[in-house]
Amino acid sequence: MSDSRYRKYIEHVRGDLAMEPSWPPSAVRELGDVGVFRKGHFERKGTLKTLFGLTVKPRPVRRSTTVFHGDSKGTVRVHHNSAIGAGAALVTAEGSLVLEFDKADSVLFHATGCRTREIDGIEDVERLMMELHDRGEWPRRQVVITEVTHAERTTAVMSRKRNDRMALRAAADPMVTGLDLLTASGGLQWAGGSAASLQVLSEGRLTPLYRARGVVRHLFRADEVGYLDDGDEGEPGGDEAECYVDEVSCLDFDDLDDLP
Repeated sequence: MSDSRYRKYIEHVRGDLAMEPSWPPSAVRELGDVGVFRKGHFERKGTLKTLFGLTVKPRPVRRSTTVFHGDSKGTVRVHHNSAIGAGAALVTAEGSLVLEFDKADSVLFHATGCRTREIDGIEDVERLMMELHDRGEWPRRQVVITEVTHAERTTAVMSRKRNDRMALRAAADPMVTGLDLLTASGGLQWAGGSAASLQVLSEGRLTPLYRARGVVRHLFRADEVGYLDDGDEGEPGGDEAECYVDEVSCLDFDDLDDLP
């Protein structure tokens, strides 16, 4: 898969859900993990506990679950038990559906039984990060995982080209219908049509969404959008810019991948 594929996947899911999608979708994220990003992948270096002696625990939340669904701003259409295309090239039956992608690299993302956990006492984490940064001991590309979403079932499908169509069916329970089919407990099977460039079909117990924080620079104030840069004196992000801890995306680090 080309480098641009991971960017498109992350951009589309972030655009729909305002959360960072794990790359690859099966990757594991845990609260308090410390590491760096390289082309979407999170390279874990340790934890806040093992590296800096700071123990973190999840903030208490009620045990309700939710569903996260994204369709690349409406460019993915789901057809239930119907025929589409010239000559009805793809026809679904009970317990199946057809996905139709209006644009290349469009992403259908669907996760159910989701529980989100975040670090309790995040201010202690931010304080530690800034103290280490001020001492020159916090690399500017280093981040902390501060929120994770665990899902009972996750489906993520990405098209290769415009007007791709693909059929999916429940592997074990043909009575499952509608969007519930995307997270059928028995899994999904590809049933015809175009091949996907990314295909995660009703996988169980993943952490498909998360949030991370890093040290970023702001030219004017703490509540504006920050950015990462070399921080050379006299340039944007130099001595005149202030540093703050803020939420970051792995895509913020793409231009740093070639740096030592």
